[in-house]
Amino acid sequence: MKIEVLQVESEGKNEFEIRYNDILQYKATLPFISVKEPLSLDKLRKIKVFDTDNNEIYTTDYKYIENLKEEFVPMKFLITGSQKFNQLLFISDKKIIKIYYEDKALWDNRYVIEMNDKKYFCYSIEDGYIRHFPVYDGDTQIGEALKSNIVIDGKDEYCCYLKDGYESISDGIAALLLYLDRSLYNSAYLVNKSYNLSKAYSYNKTNKFYDKEWVKKNFGDEFYKKVDEDVRLVKEKFSNPLNTLEEQWNSMPATSRRLLQFFLILIFAIAFIVLLIYLISLL
Repeated sequence: MKIEVLQVESEGKNEFEIRYNDILQYKATLPFISVKEPLSLDKLRKIKVFDTDNNEIYTTDYKYIENLKEEFVPMKFLITGSQKFNQLLFISDKKIIKIYYEDKALWDNRYVIEMNDKKYFCYSIEDGYIRHFPVYDGDTQIGEALKSNIVIDGKDEYCCYLKDGYESISDGIAALLLYLDRSLYNSAYLVNKSYNLSKAYSYNKTNKFYDKEWVKKNFGDEFYKKVDEDVRLVKEKFSNPLNTLEEQWNSMPATSRRLLQFFLILIFAIAFIVLLIYLISLL
């Protein structure tokens, strides 16, 4: 099974489409966070998920008291063996999905999905242009989420491949991917016609859960081919910067374009009025 969380709006708002096997299943809105605004925890933590008819299916609840108790003592995991951070509930009429980040020891951490009275563990490994999130049921890898480090037009994309028999946790995977976007990524400050390219590598205890060939062996290399294409596109854009006025205009944020249009119209209007007054004075 393939689960995709694809950002479709990033300028002034954060909107996503959630697709199961290429079929639109849900839409999601995440709080828009501008780098020009002060950070608001309420804005940061509110996520809503809708069905294709725009009926609200999931909303989120950030457990303030629960999180405060868990996070109050620095490095508590050294004593207790576990410390949870940023616990977030996705709540619907039929189920509750709990997502959080857990420290087990120094350099040993993971994301946890709690649903259907079970826990599923997700580990984060950076490997070049792709960030990998292998998903485990106990000691068995059941899936892997992938996040490209190439961001085009300010839109983040996530893809998770899930083994047969685990379709019942697909909503939990989708919730995790939205949680990752909320907590790790925020492309809201990027604009259309923008290109971001970065490489990263991680070396810690979670790397032992990473099988470089797991996705390719079980689901093929479609995602990797797309990343390669995006890398070539961005490198080409970097080697050929914007030259024409049209390209430069289209690369500007919509708000900036509207503001510039307003000032240009205002300048022309003032110039026209001055010219008109001058012509009248000559009569």
